[in-house]
Amino acid sequence: MPAGTGRDRPACRTRTAGWVSIAVSVLALLLSGCSSAADPATDGSAAQGTRCPSAYPIRLPITTDATVGVPPLYRLRACAIDARHGPVLLMNEGNAAWATVAPGHEFNLVQGDEEATWLRERVAVPPGMVLPGSAIVVRAPPSEVSWRLSREWTVGWAGLEAGMHALAPRGRDTVARAMDADSARGRALVSCALTAYHLYLTAQGDPLPVHDGLGALQLTWSAASTACAADWLRADRLLATQGARATGWSLAVIRADSWVNRSKRALGWLAPAAPVLIGVR
Repeated sequence: MPAGTGRDRPACRTRTAGWVSIAVSVLALLLSGCSSAADPATDGSAAQGTRCPSAYPIRLPITTDATVGVPPLYRLRACAIDARHGPVLLMNEGNAAWATVAPGHEFNLVQGDEEATWLRERVAVPPGMVLPGSAIVVRAPPSEVSWRLSREWTVGWAGLEAGMHALAPRGRDTVARAMDADSARGRALVSCALTAYHLYLTAQGDPLPVHDGLGALQLTWSAASTACAADWLRADRLLATQGARATGWSLAVIRADSWVNRSKRALGWLAPAAPVLIGVR
């Protein structure tokens, strides 16, 4: 997908080295109050009472005028070096994806957990898209930056999460194995994420329930003939030739659909299609 065009078909990328070290650093960020890998001044210690890193010590309130379809904003943290001039650091510890809106200002992703980094190495996620488990620094005054809720990337992300929950915790068909280089199961997981993404996009304006996001997830993980199903079955066959006990498609559908059903309350805000824009002040 060309940078910044969330409605074009994502293009797959080849895997690059170094995601393990990034995953370790972001785990430390999320557990200790966050640190910015891109800023040498950030030492990982949190300012007293703010849960912001020492290099971005000022906690900024996050606001929105939207009244429906708003994810829990307490799962986001906005911090700044200067409350009037910025730059602004946004940390996403929720389950929604947010597109950065900061015309004329530079920004860079400074953290991504293992899953977010792994997906970015395979799919051309727009540069300013802050996936769950990621953080971004925008070099702009707080009044000149905002984030738009990306329902399509949120649905795609949830499609990936469902697939990961479908895999067994042990054996040769696990999430860890899927995230190995050139893994057929990993390619299937990406395919399922993109299936959910495209089902949501193509159903906009359709009266069927699939347009609400949750419907796209349920259709992805169902008996329907989709790219997700085809690639999962292809991985099943390959694993079988290697003597591995695969998580077959039928079992994967049961497990993934169970996860989607358990997540209905947490993802209930996906149903309204109204735009959501958040800002900091």
